[in-house]
Amino acid sequence: MSAPDERDRDRTQELLLLGQIHGLVQALKDGQNVTNGRIDELSKRVDTRLDSIDSRLRKVEQKAAVAGAVSGGAMAVGTALIIEGVKHFLRNGTGTP
Repeated sequence: MSAPDERDRDRTQELLLLGQIHGLVQALKDGQNVTNGRIDELSKRVDTRLDSIDSRLRKVEQKAAVAGAVSGGAMAVGTALIIEGVKHFLRNGTGTP
């Protein structure tokens, strides 16, 4: 008689342990789902922030391109004037017209 009772008791213990293991696995799964949700939210915020920074950087780059073009044009005009002045000076020798 003790053998069937002992097997039933062992089976009950096994089922209890399986239940505990199932509970632990479920808790880990739930925790992982919460963590994944937080990571997704953080990713969205970072993407939004990067898009904002990219937009501002694009505006700065456009302004820098315009400023570079203007300063390059001014340098070209200034260089041309200097060269013409030097040519005029060398032709006349005195620098007066």
